[in-house]
Formats: sequence, C-alpha cells, structure tokens
Amino acid sequence: MKFTKLILIFVLFVSVNGFSQINIQHYLVQGHHDLMSSNYTNAIHRFNTIIQIKPDLLEAYYFRGFAKYSLSDYHGAYADFNKVVELNQYFAEGFRFRGITKAAMQDYQDAMEDFNKAIQLDLANPDNYVSRGFTFLMIKEYDKAIKDFNYALKIDKDLPYAYLHRGYAKLSVEDFEGAVQDFTKGIKLNPYSPDGFGRRALAFSELEKYDEALEDLDHAIKMDHTNTLYYFNRALIKYKAKDLDGTMDDYNKVIELDNENALTYFNRAILKSELGDNQGAINDYSKAAEINPHNILPFFNRGGVKYEQEDYYGAIDDWSQAIEIFPDFAKAYQARSSARYQIGDVIGAMDDKEIAKKKIEEYKATHSEDTALADFMDTTYNFKKVIEFDSDFYRANIDDGQIQNRRIVVNLKPILLITSKQDNLPRENFAFYLQSLEDLNNKNPLKLNFTVASQLSELEVDSVRTLLNVTEQQKIVSSLNSYLYFYQGLLNSMIQNYNQSIKSYSTAIGINPEFELAYFNRANTRYLMIEYMNSLDDFSQVITIEGKATTKQDDKKKVNEEDAYKEVIQDLDKAIKLNSSFGFAYYNRANVKCMIKDFTGAIGDYSKAIETGPAMPQAYYNRGLTLIFLQDLEKGCLDMSKAGELGIEEAYPVIKKYCIKDD
Repeated sequence: MKFTKLILIFVLFVSVNGFSQINIQHYLVQGHHDLMSSNYTNAIHRFNTIIQIKPDLLEAYYFRGFAKYSLSDYHGAYADFNKVVELNQYFAEGFRFRGITKAAMQDYQDAMEDFNKAIQLDLANPDNYVSRGFTFLMIKEYDKAIKDFNYALKIDKDLPYAYLHRGYAKLSVEDFEGAVQDFTKGIKLNPYSPDGFGRRALAFSELEKYDEALEDLDHAIKMDHTNTLYYFNRALIKYKAKDLDGTMDDYNKVIELDNENALTYFNRAILKSELGDNQGAINDYSKAAEINPHNILPFFNRGGVKYEQEDYYGAIDDWSQAIEIFPDFAKAYQARSSARYQIGDVIGAMDDKEIAKKKIEEYKATHSEDTALADFMDTTYNFKKVIEFDSDFYRANIDDGQIQNRRIVVNLKPILLITSKQDNLPRENFAFYLQSLEDLNNKNPLKLNFTVASQLSELEVDSVRTLLNVTEQQKIVSSLNSYLYFYQGLLNSMIQNYNQSIKSYSTAIGINPEFELAYFNRANTRYLMIEYMNSLDDFSQVITIEGKATTKQDDKKKVNEEDAYKEVIQDLDKAIKLNSSFGFAYYNRANVKCMIKDFTGAIGDYSKAIETGPAMPQAYYNRGLTLIFLQDLEKGCLDMSKAGELGIEEAYPVIKKYCIKDD
C-alpha cells in the first residue's frame, strides 16, 4: 500500500517550521525530497543523521519508517512507527502506518487494533478506513472491506484508490458489473495510473468482454511497459480468446522481464504442450521446478508429458517426486500406477492404485465440503488448468504492481583487512579509530596511508617492487624494525605473493610478539591464500541461504582447509587477546567460523564485533544471514533491517526474499 504524499507534505512543513536548527530543516526537506523521488536508501541516511542530532524527533522516525516500508523492510518500519506512537500517543497517522506495517507482516489482529485506534483519534480521515478496508481485502473479508471503502467514500467521494480497492473487493465476490463501475470511476479520477486499467481488464474478462479487457491492458502496458503482471494477465485473456500465438508472445515477454517467474514457465509449458512442443514443455516445467522445488505441479505435469512420450521411467521419477512433496497426492499415485503397468511392474502398479483409492476414501470421509486439497484428491481435476501462484507476483494484482519476490543467492560480506588507502578501494560504511593503526601510519617510510577495507589496494607490480626496495634500504638502518616487515608483508600480499607475505608477518611477530596488526593481517593473508588456491578450481566458499551451508564443491579439497583455517583462527585469537576491543578481528573470526560451519560461534563473534565497534553494517548483515540460515527469522530480519539502515543496500533484496511471510 502506498502512503499518501499529501499527508507527508503536510506533516513535513508543519514540523519543520517549529525548529530553529537549520541543519535539521535541511535534512528533513532533502530527506522528504528523496522519499518523493523513491530514493529510499538516501532518505534513510538523512533521517539517521537527524536522529543522531535529535533522537526524540517524531518526524524523523515517521519518514524513515516510510522509507523502510517502501523497501519492504517491515521489521525496521515497525520499529520506527512504534517509536512514533511512543513519542505521541495522539498522533493518528502513527497508529495507521504502524497498522499498515503490521498488516504487511501478516499480523492482522494487531493491525486492526491500530486502525481502530487511528479511527478513534481521527474519525474524519478517510485514509484510516481505506487502510483498514485494504487489510480486510488481504484477509479476504470482502464484505467488511467494501463497508470500509463505503465509509471512506462518504467522507471524500473523490478518492481514486478507494474506488480501485472497492472494485477489487467486488471482483472477488463476483460482482463484475459493480467492479467495472468502480474501476471506471477510479480511472476518471486518476487517468494517469495504469493500475485502474489493469484491474478493470480483469472484470471485463470475467464478463467475457475480451476486446475491452485487451484494450485496457494495452493501455496499461503503454503506460508501464515493465510491469510483468499486465503481460501475464493479457496472456490469460488472449488464451481465453483463443489467441494462442498472442498468449505465447506475452508469456515470452514476462520471462524476458523476469526470468525467475515460476508461474509463467508453468503456464507456458502448458501452452507448449497443447501446441505439440513436448520438449519445450519439459524444459519449462523443469525451470519452474528449479525455481520452486516445493511445488508439486511442475513435477506432476512434466511426468504427464514424459508419459505421452513413452518415457515411463522418467514419468515415474517425476510422479514419485510429487508424492514425496505431498504424500496424500492421490492423482500422482494413480498416474504412477499407469506408468508402472507400462514397464511391467504389476505389483507396484497395483500398490499405487490401492493407495490412491484409500486416500480418496479417507479424504471423502473427513471432508464433506470442497477445499483446496480436493483438487489433489479428485481424479476428475484437470491439471492443465491455468492456475496462479500468488508468490510470483507478490500480490501485485491488488497492490502497486511491483514484483519484489526475486530469487537471489546471498553471500557473506568479505573479511576486513589492513591495506593502503587508494581511490580504487570501495568506500566502507564505518568510521573508526585504532591506536595500533595510527602507530603504523606514524612510523611509515613509504608515504602510504593505511586503513581498513574489504579488499587489498591494487598497485602495479613495479610500484610494489619500488616500495619493497624502500623497506630494504630502511632495514640497513634498523634490521629489527617490526613495522618494516609488516609493510613488506602487506606489499607482497598485494601482488598475491602470499607465502612471502606470511613469512614477513611472521618475522614482524618474532621481533614484536605483541604486534596485534601483524597477527591480524597474517590471519587475513592466510585466509586470502585459501580463497586463491580454491578459486583455481572454481571452489569459492560461501554460506548460502538457498540450501545448506556449503561450498560449491564440497568434496574437492585442494588445500587442507581444516589446518589452514585453524591457523587463521589462532592468529585472530592472538590479536583479540592482545586487544579485547578489536572489533574487526571478531568480525573476521566470525566469517572464518562460518566457513568451518561453526555458526553458533560465528554469531557470538559477530555480536562481539557489534558490541566492541566500530559500527559495522557488515557484521549486522552477516549475522543476519547466519540467523536466517539457522531459521531464526525474527532476529535475522532485524539484523538485515539494521544493515540496510547503516547503508548496505543488498540487505533489502534479502529482506524481500526471506523476511516477508507467504500467504
């Protein structure tokens, strides 16, 4: 649900005029401009600054909550709107937006309580009724939704979104003529939004007015040619109108725009099968199964195509997979029974037939009314029916048309290293002071400035050799200068001369056993050497949330990782022992523990890194990934929210993927 820009502008200028600090005024205005430009991460950074200066300023939390909500960071938005309510218990908009956020988190009961409170505080605001009505729409209480939209329109008869939402509610209760009327009214009030045309097309389609429906969708696509939902719905309507070529074109366009849309692959496979392209159908079913491996239908339908091709063993494999996902799937047992007869497995076929019969009888005995499961039990059900999976369009048909549920692979943020400052280094999102690093810079004869970064600086080999010569000349004056050996270790690591780098760090440690940065960078160099050796065989180590914590090639160990990582941890242990507030060392040790699958230990170290500082968004991000992997979604998503707030934009796709509940 989009927030109302008019309300935001009103609150902004009422609040800004009350402050004398020009910097707060400036940041509020600029932050609001970012919101209106959909530059949400920039807006969050501006409101963070305001909150640091004035931690009890309601407006900063209010606007930051809106920005987080717009990025689907509902946990973070809830925390901000909760703060708004704490700061002013008579501010109706605080309750309304907290309710909207709760509804997005599927906490509908609490959301309703907030909407009721907002209505109690401000009876004359139609948006309070619209928000509550929209939530009724989400939980499919359509009559209550229509009642709330009626209330809103009594207060203000010119609310386009109230008509559009009420139209969708009417569409859901099969009042198709009423839906068309509401959508038409919404379009007249706001003819520049494609959403009204896209929704009215659905109502026209139900009335079998396909020409009008296609005209509306053509118009919606002309206004927003990147919205896959419009192409998908146009494909469905063309299919009903028996325009199979047009249907295929639109399915192809959806996949061109979103190549991870399982539903479109599934429907395109059905169409290809009808057109006689069995191999194309198998390919599309396979892609749908790869994207959504827990959905039985791609496996079931693919088995049917294989059966028609007389690939009975392949069909049996697919139907067995469907049964594994849903053991009560009677149709799959019946289908597998037929395939087993074809290969001469009469006993297996008879067993499957008997199981299917028992499951259907059990179902009919316990379910007198039709339910969703009936489709999987009823042998007359047509599985070539074009069906919809809400997750592929993330409720886009009743929300704002955005597709947010992308399939992603997420890796840990990398370790942090001591390196020289260079323009080509990525800018890190933290500020810090480290006395030992200050000493390193003060004793530096190389005219380099050292810092902490997520990758080593890139210097030309000739430049590195020149700098190494400088250190050799300096050693003539003081051969026992541990800093000179540290510099040599760092320079050698920049050109991937890892063995010589480790040797130099070891010499530095031999001269000064309490040289914490030498232990730290020797550990990092050993870590980089493991990564480099493994990369020679495309063996990069990651923790992925898509499946188990793993490596790309589990069984191929080109180096003795266990011993190598043991040395890395030993060095980091020593650095931490020398400086118990060395946050970067805790962070790196946590990453290493993830590599050896000590996730509990990793979480402890990330927490220690966060506790000791500096404020590292990477620590929140990596701890969040680890917690999500361990199925502690509540804590993991809160960490992701904090990481995004601190500037890691990659946190928001993770939030969209893993922190939004499926219906």
